[in-house]
Amino acid sequence: MKILEDKKLKGLKKEFLVEIAFSEINILKQKKLKEISEKVKIAGFRPGKVPISHVEKLYGKDTVVEVIEEKVSESSRKLLEEKNLRPAVNPEIKLIDEMEKYINDEKDIKFSMNFEALPEIDLIDFKKIKLDKPVASPKKEDIDEALEYLAQQNKNYKARKKGSKAKNGDKLIINYSGSVGGQKFEGGTAEKAELILGSNSFIDTFEKQLIGEEVDNLKIVKVRFPAEYPNKELEGKKAEFEVKIIEILSPEMSKIDDELAKKFGKDTLKDLKIVLEEQIKKDFDQASKMQLKDSLFAELEKNHKFDLPEILVKQEFDQMWRQLETQMDKQNKSFGDLDIKVKDLKKNYREISEKRISIGLLIAEIGRKNKIELGDNDYNLALQSEVQKYPGQEQQIIDFYKKNPDAVRNLTAPIYEDKVVDFILENATLKEKKVSRKDLFGSENANKDIKQTKPKAKKTKAAKKKTKT
Repeated sequence: MKILEDKKLKGLKKEFLVEIAFSEINILKQKKLKEISEKVKIAGFRPGKVPISHVEKLYGKDTVVEVIEEKVSESSRKLLEEKNLRPAVNPEIKLIDEMEKYINDEKDIKFSMNFEALPEIDLIDFKKIKLDKPVASPKKEDIDEALEYLAQQNKNYKARKKGSKAKNGDKLIINYSGSVGGQKFEGGTAEKAELILGSNSFIDTFEKQLIGEEVDNLKIVKVRFPAEYPNKELEGKKAEFEVKIIEILSPEMSKIDDELAKKFGKDTLKDLKIVLEEQIKKDFDQASKMQLKDSLFAELEKNHKFDLPEILVKQEFDQMWRQLETQMDKQNKSFGDLDIKVKDLKKNYREISEKRISIGLLIAEIGRKNKIELGDNDYNLALQSEVQKYPGQEQQIIDFYKKNPDAVRNLTAPIYEDKVVDFILENATLKEKKVSRKDLFGSENANKDIKQTKPKAKKTKAAKKKTKT
């Protein structure tokens, strides 16, 4: 192998022109032909006694092609090793002439190799990093608020007086039978189904049309199925439902007492408070870790300046933009519906893409230089977590990841990132800083995060599943 040209291109782009002597190709060709002659079975010849000349007539051309491809691949790898270069993506390799010309004329092989290299990153001493670690402890009002939320979400219902009209918040016990074009459809009929008005658990205006109705009234509810619906045969179709209200029940706030605690598998309110405090503390710790992680990434970016491979930035941008387009399409929106110009939005997405690639390269380089690796246990835990999302399809999910290395890398990427982050933080100087719940979650999300903190309710007999009509 001989490097004919090493072009100096802009940024991280590299281009090489490489030559391989055809004499090397011939040597390898003869070796392969000999191997073939020893194994091939041809009528009229004893095994292992087929003349090389005869084998060459039959397999010579294919063998030369195979050897050239192997030698080009080998030379490319060798060049990268010698130059200590790591491509951001697989290099683009092109023969200068047509393959036939090299075969027929026995010319020296010339090929070009183009790629963007990963940047060289000089890592700082992580001991010089100083960060504030936000720390918050649950207060009495946090626990009280969580209890109030649990009480709201676990209302008791009592039957309303005869002649009462259904209103938002009421629980209805209903029988319904649906049809499209006069024909009943599978899953469109149910008896004694539970429906809380205002829950939006049924499609379109189904719930609104039952407001003001009384027990035993027969109501014809007219709706349209969504354009995207699990049952493809019903997508966008108009439907009619005969609905009869069997019972109307009004909500009553659960008392915050031992009975509420028992709904969550605890004997007393005191026990429930202890559980809530523990879970709120976990939520606080998780939020603290996320803030610390963001601070660390900002510090890493500030102290490491390097060029970014344009191809990686473009790939990240394209992926984000496709996700946006898909989301807007599902919402039946266009870019004209947005409050921001497309060019400004693209600029924002470009900046986000650059930040993501910058952090990703830093994490990868820190992990590489410090020999941080994932073990089998890391993969198994990640796979187990993923499998749990698809009950009944466990084996299909396992088989999918066995066959898709890229999917495995995406699955384990967050675990690897956490390992690298933990490594850096172990070396950095951390100072605990007491903060409020508001500081941890932000003013808009503080209440929401507390409200969503709840233990699992004690399992009871589930209501009959409704067809999300």
